[in-house]
Amino acid sequence: MAAGHPLTDEDRWPWLDTIAAWIDERVVAGEPAVVTCSALKKIYRDKLRRQGVVFVYMQGTFDEVMERLSHRQGHFMKPSMLQSQFDILEEPGDDEIHVNVHIGQADPEHEAMAVAGALGL
Repeated sequence: MAAGHPLTDEDRWPWLDTIAAWIDERVVAGEPAVVTCSALKKIYRDKLRRQGVVFVYMQGTFDEVMERLSHRQGHFMKPSMLQSQFDILEEPGDDEIHVNVHIGQADPEHEAMAVAGALGL
């Protein structure tokens, strides 16, 4: 991605395996945890799904996400790659335990509070 090329499914599987193993370690240890990743496809989320895992879908329009992305400095994700992310996005369905938070809210602190509230924290 740093070179401006979207990842393929084959690129993502080892990374998702690592995240899944990390989640398993937290579950076994009884430790609450938060992990962030762009599990854009249902098959990716299926790989990470565990008892107690709740996905937080940071929902936004292309323009809203582009606005945020264009202000990042030193990040590997190039704005020119955003369309490829939207092209493969599969929004979480009713069969997936998730919370939707729209990024168009007032500010990141408000978004964090919305997530915490939805998770009962």
